[in-house]
Amino acid sequence: MSKLLIATKGPKHGICNICGEEGNLTEDHTPPKGCIRIGQVELQHIVNHLNVDKSAGKGRLLQNGVKYRTLCHECNNTHLGANYDPAFISFVNSVGSYLKSQVALPKVIKTEIEPQRVMRSLLGHLAAQGVDRYKKGPDTELLRDYFLDPTLPLPEHIKIYYWLYPYKGHFMARDCAYLDLRVGKPCVIWFIKFFPIAFLVTFNQPEELVLNVSELSKWRDKEIDFKIYEYVQLTELPHQYWPETPTDHSVIVYGKEAIVSYEYKPRKR
Repeated sequence: MSKLLIATKGPKHGICNICGEEGNLTEDHTPPKGCIRIGQVELQHIVNHLNVDKSAGKGRLLQNGVKYRTLCHECNNTHLGANYDPAFISFVNSVGSYLKSQVALPKVIKTEIEPQRVMRSLLGHLAAQGVDRYKKGPDTELLRDYFLDPTLPLPEHIKIYYWLYPYKGHFMARDCAYLDLRVGKPCVIWFIKFFPIAFLVTFNQPEELVLNVSELSKWRDKEIDFKIYEYVQLTELPHQYWPETPTDHSVIVYGKEAIVSYEYKPRKR
């Protein structure tokens, strides 16, 4: 299998992946700084990473984590950095603090969350993935408007889930076609997974497709400052490589925006 090339650095001047305005572009860390330790990572396309014979060879080395130069200053620094990311980082780190503690863990933990800010932060960083990817089909304007206007509810055909992810590695993909063969109806998914949590976004999810993970989009109609205590399940987790790995009852088709990165450690000779 040939190595799939992954573009992360867009032009210095271009179209913002979120708002669609033309201007100077800035680098967006995915996930945002403050969630994980930023260092040198080895980046591969998910397909190459899952390839059993590893014939694609080594991945691409990146300094200071995974980041995409695809967002304008306003979307990156004002909307994400100032308004949405603090809630996202707080939620992620509160979950991580339990896992890093030395005490015996319960089956469920309770942590405060601002769901509307977290969902907007998540969608913003996922939208930043990929060079020159403002257009998202029929969801382009819906996602843009929801991100920019804090009074809007999450569109009805979008669902957002999360679950505990106590593993190494950062997986991220958008515009994937996912099919549960038991249901027989496909949907589009985006996802991001990194210690200590994973998020999944579905578009037009079939009613018959039931996912046994916590749903964040149940708060889709709440105001931007709404806060709630969420109960995060610490047991009965999905498989480490779900949903990116096909199973005997599921199929997934990737686009070019599907990556995995690990902290780079020079190989011993």
